[in-house]
Amino acid sequence: MLLDKIKLEDDEEVIIQTRRHWFVIVGQLVGMIVAIIAPPIIWLLVDLESIPAFENLDLALAGPVFTFTYGLWFIFMWIGVFSIWTNYYLDILTLTDRRVILVNQKGFFRRNVASFRLERLQDMNIEINGFLATMLDFGNINVETAGHSEEEFKATGLPKPRDIKAAILKASDQRLQESNYPATNNSL
Repeated sequence: MLLDKIKLEDDEEVIIQTRRHWFVIVGQLVGMIVAIIAPPIIWLLVDLESIPAFENLDLALAGPVFTFTYGLWFIFMWIGVFSIWTNYYLDILTLTDRRVILVNQKGFFRRNVASFRLERLQDMNIEINGFLATMLDFGNINVETAGHSEEEFKATGLPKPRDIKAAILKASDQRLQESNYPATNNSL
């Protein structure tokens, strides 16, 4: 678990900690793999001599120019693959007995950490869009809290969003009972 990056309060216990659904990263990586493999396949299938724009060019230089260009392309695509993996690995939702913490990695050197206390939960919605998301059971969770929050609390691509919502509502109800807060309607 990535608890070393999250400062927990005294006696705060983690209930759930999850990353995005595996299909989210697989979908992104498949696109990158196609982008990596496509140029050499196109190079092998296209006959440069039959293209009118290349009639006056020295085709002996085409191979080394393609190799250099493809090498640069491959390096940038590899950086993209590493960025996708880093974002997947470091994006994490943590539910404790007192709050919900969402760490959202944005690129290599930028991270957004959003959290809210369970007592402040007002409204929570889940979105499961599309056939694959329904079959594989992943979706988004949108949360509204009490107060004037500038940032929207939205976790995307989470596995089993209904179970996560139920766990958050249960933890919120328990927290309200322990804290003797006025009862709120959390039955969504």
